[in-house]
Amino acid sequence: MKLFTGLASPRAGVTRRGLRAMGVATVAVLALSACSAGGGGDSSGNSASGELTFSNWQFLEDGKGPILWDAVKDYTGPDGDVSLTKIEIPFANYADKLSTELGAGGGPDVMVLQDSQFASLVDAGVLEPLDDIAKEFGDSLNGTNEAGFFQDKQFGFNWERPTYNTVIYNKDLFAELGLKVPTTFDEFLTTAKTIKEKRGIAGWAGRHQTAEVDGWTLEMANWVYGFGGELSDGKALTIDAPANVKAVEAFLETFKSGVAPIGDDASTFRAKFGQGQVGMLFENSGVATTLTSNPKNVINGQNLGAAPLPMAHSGSNSQLIIAVNAASKKKEAAKEFVRWVLGEKGQVALRAGLGASAMATDVEPDPEFLKANPWATQFLEAAKTSRSTLVKGFETESKVIWREFLTAVEDLRVNGGDVAAKLAGVQKALKAQLG
Repeated sequence: MKLFTGLASPRAGVTRRGLRAMGVATVAVLALSACSAGGGGDSSGNSASGELTFSNWQFLEDGKGPILWDAVKDYTGPDGDVSLTKIEIPFANYADKLSTELGAGGGPDVMVLQDSQFASLVDAGVLEPLDDIAKEFGDSLNGTNEAGFFQDKQFGFNWERPTYNTVIYNKDLFAELGLKVPTTFDEFLTTAKTIKEKRGIAGWAGRHQTAEVDGWTLEMANWVYGFGGELSDGKALTIDAPANVKAVEAFLETFKSGVAPIGDDASTFRAKFGQGQVGMLFENSGVATTLTSNPKNVINGQNLGAAPLPMAHSGSNSQLIIAVNAASKKKEAAKEFVRWVLGEKGQVALRAGLGASAMATDVEPDPEFLKANPWATQFLEAAKTSRSTLVKGFETESKVIWREFLTAVEDLRVNGGDVAAKLAGVQKALKAQLG
């Protein structure tokens, strides 16, 4: 199954801007301080044996986490003298904790990162270049690995590309109520209202609070992209573009209608969906895998429905990148582990836990998995058109831009106001801040 034919090997770099976001600058300062003080590792960083620490928030996910750890836990390196130790950090504080540790010269040897944090850490100089590995694997890597090519070097590779470009729904509930899968926003809102009115449960749920800013960015990008919006044109910010205004207005209308729970975080509304207490979610392939892997859920591989977003345009993806700590004392062992992950054995082993997500190579899902989980086909198809949340031309400032954008959306949801005027204010403030 060739999901990314026609895409080049990972050599299409992205723009570096002179001004760094405050968080990036902080990491850079910490990194310099650590280097001047001796850092957290020796200068050679060339050990190829011993304990190797691997950080990934996914290890804590129900269902999926144990499958992923089982896929890698017995890795011992080419000479059988490496032991892998998992580092479990909850997603909610994963980015902040890693940035602090890496900036101080510590942190895990190898790690999985979201692309926004990845770009910031590359800019701060705390990740190890992996051009030699990219050269070794060549065309066996598909185009998703472009996400790990930044500032003219390969600093990471695609661990998983969970696609958010999809609506998932409870097929049993839809059949019971005689509902059709919505294909437009108006149909979506009508369907959500019907579920709420007839069953008394949430018709839809989604993130809506800056307390979950990283996850909300991924979800809100579905709305922005789905309505044809962009936060930049590659050179200048376009925060208050008409399409963005329409996207925010539709998002706010959804919550104002009462179909969506206010206050529930992602773990809460996902658990409710798994128990049949939410009708629809705009979700990613990784969550779908997690939901259907949990035997305690009423949602399973057969009654989980998946379809394109009920919007005119394609949505977002969550790009996860595997990278190596530049300050690690086990850099060679870490790089060997990355080689194993990218090789046939690693890709096949991980495919079981990554379900319908796009991977670094075009390794096919197990036919039995597809038979047991027919919803997966939609996600595999959606991966072709889903897009990163990195703001074009402002990659290292993406987190700052999205935070300001979402802060405005949250304020509009809580206090009301004119969407166009609010986004114009954000545009003006960010332009002054970023230049």
